[in-house]
Amino acid sequence: MAQPIVGRGAVYADLDGDGDLDLVVTQIGGPPLVLRNDQASGNHWLRVRLEGAGKVNRDAIGSWVELTAGGITQRQQVVPTRSYLSQVERTITFGLGNAEQVEKLVVHWTDGTTTNVDVPSANRVVEVRKQTPPAQ
Repeated sequence: MAQPIVGRGAVYADLDGDGDLDLVVTQIGGPPLVLRNDQASGNHWLRVRLEGAGKVNRDAIGSWVELTAGGITQRQQVVPTRSYLSQVERTITFGLGNAEQVEKLVVHWTDGTTTNVDVPSANRVVEVRKQTPPAQ
């Protein structure tokens, strides 16, 4: 971290599947720089991956996820664009601190519908697929 670089794009993702976000920085005239976030804090986390229905907005871009754990409510939006010519993963990561259970998880889809999700435990990836309404 103390060595200067000429960086342009930066993205984050959970590269090693341990629930914390790692960083990749592109360099001019050099290889990408991978900064792994390895810590043993004992805190809990939840990652949420959304999938839209049908062919329109299958990546669920613009959808909001609202999570309550330990009496604290957090909201994040699926917006993968971040840095110059860069895109972060679509999976959203929530830090839960010492809360071991998720009290409430609600997905607010871009079409105005919502999905309530049961989360069995922390420290996992939860995949939520939007249900297509029945044809009439």
